[in-house]
Amino acid sequence: METIFQDVLKCYVCEKDTSGAHMCSKCDKHIHVICGTTVSEEGYGSKVVCPNCKIDTNRVRHRSGAMDSQLKQANTMIARSKKELGTAEVGQTVAVPIPMFDRGKGDSRNLLGRVIEVNDKGNAVVATRFGQLLGTFGTNEMGICKQNLILEEEINCETTLSVREAATHQSLSGGQGFFKCSCKSKCLSNRCKCKKNGRKCNSRCHSSTTCDNK
Repeated sequence: METIFQDVLKCYVCEKDTSGAHMCSKCDKHIHVICGTTVSEEGYGSKVVCPNCKIDTNRVRHRSGAMDSQLKQANTMIARSKKELGTAEVGQTVAVPIPMFDRGKGDSRNLLGRVIEVNDKGNAVVATRFGQLLGTFGTNEMGICKQNLILEEEINCETTLSVREAATHQSLSGGQGFFKCSCKSKCLSNRCKCKKNGRKCNSRCHSSTTCDNK
C-alpha cells in the first residue's frame, strides 16, 4: 500500500496549518488573515501584509518623512538667513573677519575684498589686493559693505592665499605673532631679522640697545 505525502502549508507567523488562501502581498508567504493586516476588503483571497513587512513599510515611511522634514527645515533656515543677511552679488565690497589667532594684537580685525563669483548655494568667492582667498564665504561669514571700497583693477586674482596669509600681508607688525629681533648690535646688517625682511624694529625688539633700524 502506497503512502501519499502531501505538503502541509504552514502560516509564516503562527506556524499552524493554513489552507493557503492568503499570502503576504509583500513577501508572498502564506499567513492567516488574523495573523496579518488586511489591506483590502476582507474575504477569500484578500490582500494581507505580515507583521514583518508592515514594520519594514512603516520604517521606510518614517525615514522618508524624517528626511523630508530635515530638507524642509534646512530650506526654511536658508530662506530666513537670506532675508536677514541678504545675498552677495558680484562686484560688492565685503569685510571678511580675521580670526584672533590669525592676526597680530594691533592688526585690523577685517580684510576688505571684492566678490568675484557667487556659486549656486549663494557662497561668494572673495579676492583682495593681496590675492584670492581660499574657499568660499557665506553671508553669515562676512559683512557686506554699503559702498564699493575696492575697485576691480585693485584686486589680485592671480594668486590664492589663506586668510592668515592675507592678514600678514596687510599687517604693519608682521601678522600673527609680532615680528621682532633680538639683536645686541645696531641692526645695520642682514643678521638683523627685521632689516633682512625690510621691516623697521619695533618696541618688542631689543629693549634698551641702540638701534639704527627705526
